[in-house]
Amino acid sequence: MEPKKKPAARKSTSRYAAKPKTSSTHRKPNAAVAAAAAEVASTPPSSSQHPVVMPSLASQKGDSTDAPQGRRGWLVIAGTIVGLLVVFLAVFAVLIYKFHSDSRIVQIVADVVPYPAEQVNGHFVSYGDYLFEVNSVKHYYLSQTTADGKIAIDFTTTDGKQKLKTLQGQVLQELRQDAIVRQLATKYKLTVTDKEVQTQVDQITKSAGGLAKVQDVLKKFYGWSLNDLKKKISFQLLQQKVTTQVQSDPGLNTQAKNQATSVLKQIQAGGDFATLAKKYSQDSSAANGGDLGFFGKGQMVKAFEDAAFALQPGQVSGLVKTQYGYSIIKVTEYNADHSQVHASQILIKPVDFTQYLQTQLKQAKIHQYIHP
Repeated sequence: MEPKKKPAARKSTSRYAAKPKTSSTHRKPNAAVAAAAAEVASTPPSSSQHPVVMPSLASQKGDSTDAPQGRRGWLVIAGTIVGLLVVFLAVFAVLIYKFHSDSRIVQIVADVVPYPAEQVNGHFVSYGDYLFEVNSVKHYYLSQTTADGKIAIDFTTTDGKQKLKTLQGQVLQELRQDAIVRQLATKYKLTVTDKEVQTQVDQITKSAGGLAKVQDVLKKFYGWSLNDLKKKISFQLLQQKVTTQVQSDPGLNTQAKNQATSVLKQIQAGGDFATLAKKYSQDSSAANGGDLGFFGKGQMVKAFEDAAFALQPGQVSGLVKTQYGYSIIKVTEYNADHSQVHASQILIKPVDFTQYLQTQLKQAKIHQYIHP
């Protein structure tokens, strides 16, 4: 008898092609890359390229020939994305640095991509911030009308375009000053809290007659949102803190303190207070010999008030330091119930912040990338 033939082995319909190994990084892949990779992984290869085979130890561990193809696919996708990104950035760079575009789309992109408008002491001022200020100024002028109902400035005319260039130059100058202020804030470790900003917003809202009224005014005259207002308030509060810090910095106020000390010595040596006040005081009361008249508690800053009410009629204080400078106080009299005091002062102001800021600006290293 013929031996029985063994039945032919059934062809397996399963595919054992190895899948590309996943990355061990924790980064989430770009959405476009992930979608393309998923499509590549889910597309079955043709039978002519990958004939069906029985599983083997090699196939279970992964086909080494598929890994380079997977990596090449990823590299092609990544390269395409990078190329498109470079083109995208280059197009907007041309719009910004060659054409000085201030369109809405450029504003949106510049708010995300930090294209620099200028550099101040190594710190970049973004084109997005520059555009925000320029568009705010333009919006304001376009909201104003003349007596005959025409807009205050037509920026499409020759004169209007020249005016716009002037305004753009002023904006760049102001942004340089703002950069110096922020650098000083970092030096003195000064910050502004959300609570401080909200307090100011609440005061403005109350004075204006409601939040809706504030939002209407912001949109009409500046094109701002409420968040834009908060950013402006935050910077204003920061500048106030920097101003106070600079004016109270002993290292910056040596000259003022020395002058105040010299005047005090002249008074202590018998010099006439009113005469010296007219000569040296930097207060508006100097013309009257420093006479401030009567004032009660709560009308002056606390340090000045405390020093004045601690004196007896005819006495002169030492140097009294306040945010306004160095004061020398002389009390003339009190009212009947001692609730008000009649006093005079000689004020030597600290370093002027505006002048100090201009000095810092002149000494700053500035690189300007846009030229309106």
